[in-house]
Amino acid sequence: MRGMKRLAFLLVLVGALAGPAAAEREPADLVHDTHTMDRLTPKSTFGIEIGYEVWDGDGLVETVVGLNLGGHYVSDSGAGGYLVVPISHVEFEDPLMIFEDDSDTVLGNVEVGGMYARPMGRNSDMLFRLGVALPTADDDSGIGLSQALASVPRYGDLVLRIPNSTWLRVGFSPMGRAGIFYWRADIGLDLMIDDDDGLAVDISPVVRLNGGGGVDLGTVDLGVEFVTNVTSPEDDNADEVASTLGLGARFSAGKAQPGVAVILPVGFDDGGLEDLDFVIAASVMARVD
Repeated sequence: MRGMKRLAFLLVLVGALAGPAAAEREPADLVHDTHTMDRLTPKSTFGIEIGYEVWDGDGLVETVVGLNLGGHYVSDSGAGGYLVVPISHVEFEDPLMIFEDDSDTVLGNVEVGGMYARPMGRNSDMLFRLGVALPTADDDSGIGLSQALASVPRYGDLVLRIPNSTWLRVGFSPMGRAGIFYWRADIGLDLMIDDDDGLAVDISPVVRLNGGGGVDLGTVDLGVEFVTNVTSPEDDNADEVASTLGLGARFSAGKAQPGVAVILPVGFDDGGLEDLDFVIAASVMARVD
């Protein structure tokens, strides 16, 4: 009940902030920086994102924070490249001393890749991506192995927090607008290409299916994003499907695009995430002309 009261307060706060900003409308922007979907767009952008996860407090998990640093550069021809550096902070209340440490901040799998964006008419674009998640994630037997808990703020980047593994990541994203309304979809596939010590959680292949859209009011846009991972656990014949529902606002402050969002888990029935209530996320995306 306390978690629902917090969520209601956050939604009212987002609406209150959006109201004054929407009073002065500007022309709708074709390209929008997302809160939870794939972050690549046809415009060069660099940014920082942080997501604080709120748990029900009855389990071992006490604090989980997901942090992402990164950006992408797009040339005039549409070709470009990108870099993502994921960092996770996890704290457990561990009376049984299962873990050597009860908290840790660890690096995930750094992702590097190339991309290509091209117009598909006056009001839409198509973006293609190909990247590799390098095996830089902490592979200690302690709390670092639980960093996947911090994947919820950008759930499509789940494989960036699977320790001791290398992944090939491909995808494409159509996006566009109709008047003040904007939309986007992501379709992608993540394939594990190496598991250094055989300790990684084998969920390959991971199919990524995202969809979202919203309304651009000029100085602020309000959006809804639905992110889904279809994983294939090695010890289960059935695919597993889990999603996040994001409700967010992003504001225009010159080249900076600060944003806030509330993220709700959908279908997290096991895997250690069943006790997650919601996520509070904040980000600042800076565009480079």
